[in-house]
Amino acid sequence: MKRSVVVVLIVVGLAGAVLAQAPAGGQGRGGRPNIFAPPATPSGSIADLVNGIVTAFNNRDTAYLQKVIAPDAVWLDEDGHHLLAMVWMNRLTSANPAKKLSITNLRVQNWDTAGWAGFNYMMEGANQVKGTNSFVFKKTGNDWQIVLVHGAVDTTIGAH
Repeated sequence: MKRSVVVVLIVVGLAGAVLAQAPAGGQGRGGRPNIFAPPATPSGSIADLVNGIVTAFNNRDTAYLQKVIAPDAVWLDEDGHHLLAMVWMNRLTSANPAKKLSITNLRVQNWDTAGWAGFNYMMEGANQVKGTNSFVFKKTGNDWQIVLVHGAVDTTIGAH
């Protein structure tokens, strides 16, 4: 009995030492890779455009939003609706009381004629709504236009 207890303690100690030696750089929790994106460091034309969109939203600048949202752009929401993006944006920007949008964790990427942005948002007005949003952009001449919005409301149901 004493011998089996000692063997168990040695095995547990060695297993703990091996697990503690998991490779760095995103490997952890039993050697599984870290699936979370690195910290955001957005810059460039898409990041500037998203910040301009937030400013336009907060100022109810529908002329700017009509320029930057393609006429055929679609807004996909979290529960399966496919909406015309500008129609939905007009509803949001004309709400009373006015809604205030703030974003965090902006991530962007672009190529020659396309790009995307994703971020967490908080929208305050009559009530507070938070979630994640993503935009897909196309280059039209020298300008970028949103062609797809995916807006998801955070309905936190517990840890993932």
